Amino acid sequence: MSGIAGIIRFDGAPVEPGLVEKMTAAMPYRGPDGINHWVMGRVALGQCLLCTTPESLEETQPLTNGDESLVLVMDGRVDNREDLRRELLGRGAVLRTRADAELVLRAYEIWGEACPDRVIGEYVFFIWDARQRRLFGARDAAGTRHFYYHAGNGWFAFASEIKGLLATGLIEPRLNESRLLDYIVVEFDRDDQVGTFYQDIHRLPAGHAMTVTARGANVWRCWNPGDLQVLHFSSLDDCAEGFLEQFRTAVKCRLRSSGPVGAMLSGGLDSSSIVGLISKEFRAELHQPLKTFSLIREDRENCPDWESIQAMLKDDWIDPAIITSARAGEISQSYLENIRNTDEPFALSHGLVCDVIYEAARDNACSVVLDGLAGDLLFYGFTRSLGSLLGRKAYTRLPGLLAAYRRHGIKGWGGDFARILAASIAPEGVRAVYRGIRDTRELRRDDLKLLHRQTARRYLSTKRSLQNEAAGHRSDTDQAAHARNFTSGLLSFAHEVYGQIALSKGVEPRSPFSDRRLIEFAIQMPVEAKLAMPWYKPLLRNSMAGRLPEDVRLRTNIDGHPGWQFYQRLIERSAQTDAEVWNTERISSGFRQWIDMASLSPAPGVNKAGTEYAHEYQLTLFKLGVLSRWLVTRQLVL
Repeated sequence: MSGIAGIIRFDGAPVEPGLVEKMTAAMPYRGPDGINHWVMGRVALGQCLLCTTPESLEETQPLTNGDESLVLVMDGRVDNREDLRRELLGRGAVLRTRADAELVLRAYEIWGEACPDRVIGEYVFFIWDARQRRLFGARDAAGTRHFYYHAGNGWFAFASEIKGLLATGLIEPRLNESRLLDYIVVEFDRDDQVGTFYQDIHRLPAGHAMTVTARGANVWRCWNPGDLQVLHFSSLDDCAEGFLEQFRTAVKCRLRSSGPVGAMLSGGLDSSSIVGLISKEFRAELHQPLKTFSLIREDRENCPDWESIQAMLKDDWIDPAIITSARAGEISQSYLENIRNTDEPFALSHGLVCDVIYEAARDNACSVVLDGLAGDLLFYGFTRSLGSLLGRKAYTRLPGLLAAYRRHGIKGWGGDFARILAASIAPEGVRAVYRGIRDTRELRRDDLKLLHRQTARRYLSTKRSLQNEAAGHRSDTDQAAHARNFTSGLLSFAHEVYGQIALSKGVEPRSPFSDRRLIEFAIQMPVEAKLAMPWYKPLLRNSMAGRLPEDVRLRTNIDGHPGWQFYQRLIERSAQTDAEVWNTERISSGFRQWIDMASLSPAPGVNKAGTEYAHEYQLTLFKLGVLSRWLVTRQLVL
């Protein structure tokens, strides 16, 4: 995972000498293999290089064409490189190196602004086109890579990290109140795909492209999965075979590495499928055994994942690293000290388990780690499956789904059934009344209860209005609804948070289930292939026959990830060693205008160790403590 930065003056003034160098210097860990710059009058571009593929060893950026009328900076990897290379050569392109960045530059030369449709991979890039006097950039479909930008008065700047933009000294750091509330209210932390904690610093949404000229910035969606058509198969077995072929492609192209390759191994179906497929089919692609990284509870006998992990590790070709929750307590101090280096506080409040995994990868000299992100989005969960059956009036299928609920030990299915059934048969007037009741009830939710009543009402009303406006432009087809899993910000938010953590450790995360081809295939599958019956993700389970131990492939316990215990250990240790994070008086005073002070007072019984309410209260207080300290380090004001 490399880094990019740039600043362009559209007002005719030259870029201040040394300015782009300040931007890249703010992200040094992104460029252990070199930091380079290209400056020409009113344009300055920089790239921090982390070599993780054999081809990247031939790469030098910023990359120019022959007459330097085009200059590219890119963070990422091209995964359809062989197909793209053949197509470019067929179009007469001259390729001087094997570098992925050159493929993207040549693609722009031939297809212009349509080139992102030809490039499949994990990337963001910007190209300065001197002939057109414009900057063109794009972000991959799943948002695995990201950047931030600022549109000033007569100038435009971008960087892989917010600190790269702030290093210019040209942007006043002002707090974006909406994003602060998104942080506090969990439901909406992924809704905003553009904003950041800074009023004047923005993100490009996943699957979007943008051009910037003297007239301003223009952003548009260049990947539209909702327009895909349904694929038809003679049987679900044929569909499973098609899915497996796409999965193979997604995994294999991510094994291209100049060093050791690692993979997360949680014991769940997604990560185990990646590890199992590599072990059974792609050993020859690696020069040494696959390194795996697993999190478990300290009391292993009470950790459901440990049994599945052990079954996977019977394959002695795998080189495992096992991390217990005790590690979270050991790193408590250094973890919280990292607040000052974090672009946004989400990485600290949401990313502990990734932090310990990527730290272990770095300690094992592993700069590439595959993960299971997006696996849950490719198929329907139980609630979504229930809604699909009721919506299609497939009532005879309901007993099968209810059996799947019981098989997986899912509780509370009766409430789901009643709610979704009512929504499917009620007239619009009744549903409108229900939405009003729902919003009133939501105001009593724990995270919304933190806010002043008036603030909560205003905030919730704004969010619902935006959701309703978006719903008015939606198609009701299954494919369009499924596509929203990948265009809503849910997936790109995870990549932004976890990617920031990975890069700080010098590790490049790679996500096979976020492969555009696999996502598109999943969206296009018939509904029957997506339903959570006779168990969750049956298509993936069937595809993994012979590639996973049967106890793992047919595992029914899909809950109980040990991540919560890692947070518990961190909280316990930090409460002893870092009183500042837990200073409720300071937290209250800092958030007085948004938070109801009384809501921060522990309820009776909250200090009873081990109770669920105590854990929730402590985690909420921890999140607010992290936010408070982060705001202080940034000196952000409204």
